[in-house]
Amino acid sequence: MFGGYALINSDQYANSRNYEARLFLNANFRTNQDSKAKWLFNLFPKKENQNVLELGCGTGLFWLANRHSIPKSWQLTLTDYSEGMLEETKKTLSKVERKFNYEIVNAETIRYPDRTFDIILANNMLYHIDDKEKALAHIKRVLTNDGYFIPATQEKNDMIELNRLLYAYLEHKGTVLRFSERSFSLDNGLDQLKPYFTKIAVKRFKNSLQITEVDPIINYFLALCLFK
Repeated sequence: MFGGYALINSDQYANSRNYEARLFLNANFRTNQDSKAKWLFNLFPKKENQNVLELGCGTGLFWLANRHSIPKSWQLTLTDYSEGMLEETKKTLSKVERKFNYEIVNAETIRYPDRTFDIILANNMLYHIDDKEKALAHIKRVLTNDGYFIPATQEKNDMIELNRLLYAYLEHKGTVLRFSERSFSLDNGLDQLKPYFTKIAVKRFKNSLQITEVDPIINYFLALCLFK
């Protein structure tokens, strides 16, 4: 299963502020009343005693949204490359009454033993990885033979209307900008997965945004770190 934003500089996810500016649009102006987090969790196999790994856990909102649905027998390991983001995750989930394991992990150098995890989630993060072949090889290695890898991502034209507004504003100011296609998307991700996984299903979360306020749009643009 695959549904991003261009990474403008390497400090963008040192803390959660830029990440949360993006989430705000989807949380407050989506037309689909069901959250993507719950839709995505419903795709997980609900077997008992599953060992679950999340790569790039962000601020932990995925697990907060699904806190009442997580089987008690599951072992959950939440990881992120950014220590700052991982600290935000701990704060987010501090009042959830279950145990989470937290670790700083670079997806290109995953050090867990072979066949450790039954489910691996990479939610909107693979397009930030430089060496995706190395990361996917590690993911395949640490996944059990009958395990599930869920790499959620977006299409290349997602947010295109907002981005066109941004392009027009920057051109008015004398700057020409066009985002390049994400390095892992619904449009190109399938071919990247095929060398590592033989059974692949594509699931689509249908949604659009109806934004009725100006400030969230401005914050979205500022979160792209283009005006620093």
